[in-house]
Amino acid sequence: MTIQDTCLHHKHTREREQLGPNNKSAVTPSEPVEPRTEQDLPGPNTKLNVEEILTDLEHYHPRRKGWTWRNVPEEGIDMGDFHYRNMSTPLKQSMPLPAAEYFENIDPQPAPVVTSEIASGHFEDDLRRMRMAAWHGADHIMVIRTTGQSHIDGLLEGTPEGIGGVPITRKQLRASRKACDLIEDEVGRPINFHSYVSGVAGPEVAVLFAEEGVNGAHQDPQYNLLYRNINAYRSYVDAGEAKKAMAGAQIFQIDGAHNANATARHGWKVMPELMVQHGLNCMYSVLVGMPKDLIGLSTVPPSAPPAPKLWYDLPYAVALRDLFSEYKMRAQQNTRYIESDLAEAIRTHTIDTAHLNADQRGHPEHHHP
Repeated sequence: MTIQDTCLHHKHTREREQLGPNNKSAVTPSEPVEPRTEQDLPGPNTKLNVEEILTDLEHYHPRRKGWTWRNVPEEGIDMGDFHYRNMSTPLKQSMPLPAAEYFENIDPQPAPVVTSEIASGHFEDDLRRMRMAAWHGADHIMVIRTTGQSHIDGLLEGTPEGIGGVPITRKQLRASRKACDLIEDEVGRPINFHSYVSGVAGPEVAVLFAEEGVNGAHQDPQYNLLYRNINAYRSYVDAGEAKKAMAGAQIFQIDGAHNANATARHGWKVMPELMVQHGLNCMYSVLVGMPKDLIGLSTVPPSAPPAPKLWYDLPYAVALRDLFSEYKMRAQQNTRYIESDLAEAIRTHTIDTAHLNADQRGHPEHHHP
């Protein structure tokens, strides 16, 4: 698979036409993949077989496409001695909290989609970490792309190592989506696989994602302008094409506003600018034709202790809910003001979660990927 390759499905179709229906060497598309039985799944202590995932990869087609929200029964769910409300369907297999051994090992799952970001720089390690994240309750798996890929005007190939992430390629996407199929069968819940569209090759990458069954992606032309110094005219034209392709494939879009808060020296001073960036990308996406339920805001709390966090962050979260009530919220934790201290990180992230779920009573339809 090279940079010049078109959609492999079309390539295989042409090969079949050239070779004829009776030629056994013709490339044939894979049949729809049925979920694996319990006997066919690896055990919880069995390592993921990367070689098996790469086998016959050229014939793999995604089992499903488009974004999937969690199933939340209106009547609630009984687990152990308890009745849970606003809870999603439990997993078939998972890693419960340590104290679960005192509660019949129950592992209640929240209603919002849970995100885990993967950034190993090694393709095979990404697959293993995706599996670990899903067993711990994540169903939105983001694989960070390598440093500098947003400046490459074209598609990459293969599975080379990256810096701060992996090069996003057709082979990497296809193998990751194939691994997600196996992981879905293990845990019993759809996994939303996520990658990144913003950059100079945005339309090409968006079409690639549509072909390979990517379920969610970042797309925001302001990312190109503010953080990559890419031409504004090209960025917005490319974004329009990319958003159209994403909408056609039902790929959930997240904007890039979190970058301002994550990189600003004084994040609590850029809250108005963050709202403007949210608004511009939302409106441009709607004008292009993207449904509002596929448009998400990437939100980040603007401060952390010892700053007066409640004073700044809670009104900001409520304001976002009020101003963007028609859109989804992706609640990203604050990483700008966190040191390498586990206790501090846990406390700050706990407060962040409370802020980012503020004012839900008025907007019960909101989900948080």
